[in-house]
Amino acid sequence: MVTHSCPTTVGSGDGTARRGANRAAHCPVARPRTLMIGIAVACLLASHTRSRAENPSSLDSATVRVKTFDSGKPGPSVLVVAGGRRDQRFPLHALNQLGGWSLSAGKLVTVGIDAPSIPAALAARAAACDPDWIIELREDFYYPREGLATLGGSLIHADNAGLAEMSRALRDAINAELADPQGHFKWRLPNQTSSSFALSWGAQHGANAMLLVTSARRNTTPTRDLRAAVRIRQHRLLVHAALRRLEMLGPEARVDRFVNRDRAKTGSRKLYVAIYDGPGSGRPMPFVTDLMNGIPYVEAHPIHPVEIRSGGLESFDVALFPGGMASHQFDALEATGRRAVQGFVRRGGGYIGICAGAYMAATQPYTWGLGLLDAQIVDHDHWARGIGTVKIELTPAGQRVFGKRSGKFDYHYGNGPIFSPATQQDLPEYEVLAWYRTGIGVDGADPQVMVDTPAIISGRYGKGRVLVSSGHSEWSSGIEAFLLRYVEWTGGSQPPGAASNR
Repeated sequence: MVTHSCPTTVGSGDGTARRGANRAAHCPVARPRTLMIGIAVACLLASHTRSRAENPSSLDSATVRVKTFDSGKPGPSVLVVAGGRRDQRFPLHALNQLGGWSLSAGKLVTVGIDAPSIPAALAARAAACDPDWIIELREDFYYPREGLATLGGSLIHADNAGLAEMSRALRDAINAELADPQGHFKWRLPNQTSSSFALSWGAQHGANAMLLVTSARRNTTPTRDLRAAVRIRQHRLLVHAALRRLEMLGPEARVDRFVNRDRAKTGSRKLYVAIYDGPGSGRPMPFVTDLMNGIPYVEAHPIHPVEIRSGGLESFDVALFPGGMASHQFDALEATGRRAVQGFVRRGGGYIGICAGAYMAATQPYTWGLGLLDAQIVDHDHWARGIGTVKIELTPAGQRVFGKRSGKFDYHYGNGPIFSPATQQDLPEYEVLAWYRTGIGVDGADPQVMVDTPAIISGRYGKGRVLVSSGHSEWSSGIEAFLLRYVEWTGGSQPPGAASNR
């Protein structure tokens, strides 16, 4: 049951006096019971519907998403806001991960604004929730530098003891993971450049307010983009450190385990997909977008090798390893991450490998294989055999997964693996879903080696399902939706032998 406690009944957990403590003499005596109930109801409604007193057009539910996570126990009330500016995709994605932890105390309200400006009605919505802390997440394109009005790597707040203590805790948490001191986060005082809804609202209403600004690029010369998973994780880590400091999270709430399966409503279907985003891979967000647009019940997140090594896969249903360089992905996982992937699949998780990710599913003697399929690599000496369009043909098993499609059709190939059975005694035989019917060969590679070898195969590893695609159906005109079937099949929402009707 959702409950709302009076802010004066608990300590802040950060060693400073909370805003509500100044009202202790008036609560609950001088604050009428009806007013207490009204505030509680208003805050609850803020997460589900518009207030009757508001102009219905002032807060568009399609662009402003409010979620409330209430522990039902006394503790601080924290409001976290993201968006309301251009180019804030990653803070908004991080915001969606904050509900993955079970609160041990207090209440967390998140407000995601998928619009280029802050709606005027948000101030009233925030007031209804009466937060003790208001935190705004923002990403800038770079760190502060002479001539650039940028704020990346900054924790911005007023100069007072309580905020300074919290700020040090957050900086310690994030800087401990940043080996290069140039990339360390620093405290800064608010100024015109750092105009912020949270800072402005907090100053007006006496709430502790912080603006946490990450950077899209490394603080180096020349600069390079940070990976999506890193950019998202930095905001998640900062908020996690704040909630720990406020004693709203117990030690069991790990920063890299951010999917809470208990949040799903009874009877609803939810499929959580992790997209590998680390050395040896391209950009993960096109996969995230395609999957969430293509399958309504899918929630997809990029995941970094650090998160995999920390147990981040455990709450997911499917892990997708995309194209790139298998050797780099394998090395970036390290031994701990490789065991984590194997254990995830063995216990019932799904594994999708595309091109480089398909190489990774192979078994010995292939150096960079995880041994998830009874498949070996053919002619690896000519792995860079070319990029282009080839023809493939579905098997009857493939038609059950992908739908009826007869004859040969185009398939984008980009140096993917050529498979043959490895005859490993401890692995079941794989099943061919599609065959190569033409091949590619450059720099001494024989195109005929590819012909009539598997293009897409599936199999079992322990309790889990494995499906790998040597080429790229997602880049192949007319069969882009095969990617959705990969997810459905490995996630168990499409049973063997039953193709989707979509």
